[in-house]
Amino acid sequence: MEHGVHDAPVGPGAWVSALLVLVVAALYAAGVLRLRTRGDRWPTARSAAAAGGIAAMGAALLPPLGDRPEFVAHVVGHLLLAMVAPLLLALAAPVTLALRALPITGRRRLLAVLHSRPARALTWAPLVAVLELGGMYAFYLTDLFALAHAHPALMALVHLHMVLAGLLLSVVLAGRDPLPHRPGLLGSLVLLLVVAAGHDVLAKLMYARLLPAGAGSPDQLRLGAQVMYYGGSAVEIALAVALMAGWYARGGRELRRERARERGRGRISAPAPAGSPARG
Repeated sequence: MEHGVHDAPVGPGAWVSALLVLVVAALYAAGVLRLRTRGDRWPTARSAAAAGGIAAMGAALLPPLGDRPEFVAHVVGHLLLAMVAPLLLALAAPVTLALRALPITGRRRLLAVLHSRPARALTWAPLVAVLELGGMYAFYLTDLFALAHAHPALMALVHLHMVLAGLLLSVVLAGRDPLPHRPGLLGSLVLLLVVAAGHDVLAKLMYARLLPAGAGSPDQLRLGAQVMYYGGSAVEIALAVALMAGWYARGGRELRRERARERGRGRISAPAPAGSPARG
């Protein structure tokens, strides 16, 4: 029996997913509105990134996904949910928005969470790679794929893991929010290369072994694996561009701050010109 992605009618899981997407959208919009109410500006590009990420989540979680074959539709949904939406949400800087919009008490609590040991552990590059790749390999190369499609609650947990793991990767590599421990450029590039290679190997295994078993006809499985390979590569290129752009912007800001400090020191310590009248 084939386990298609959209075999079952829309059930409670889809409504819960829709509710979660609406909650995310409402929270972000409320933060932007709060800033505007008190006269602060929020970059339009970040709001657009948030809208795109929320739309990608909605398209992935709420059927149908166009007129594509079922497994291909699942792969497209996976790319939107686990890669496209997290990258766009990371570029939307939701933590920065929350820090600016929350009252002082809420801001302090959020900062305490960001600087806690669990937060530091989660941003450790090897753990980020394991969470990102481990869940995908377990889902597509084991019986978890069939089990998740048979049990909506399990599928909801899989979706949650995909979003959070993808968001963690995007935040660490290219997020616009400040992190207490962000890997340097070399470490970030190594992490990206490891994850990209892991994605490519997974897609090739799916193509060669016709996995997940029972998810569709051989032609559908091969096409789905190809979509995962090339679609994933496209998103990874976008992630690399965002990573380099963020690194360049941070370097520019640091250079401007250093020059401002040098100008300040020059104004304070510069000796008086010879022959100038003494003060006093």
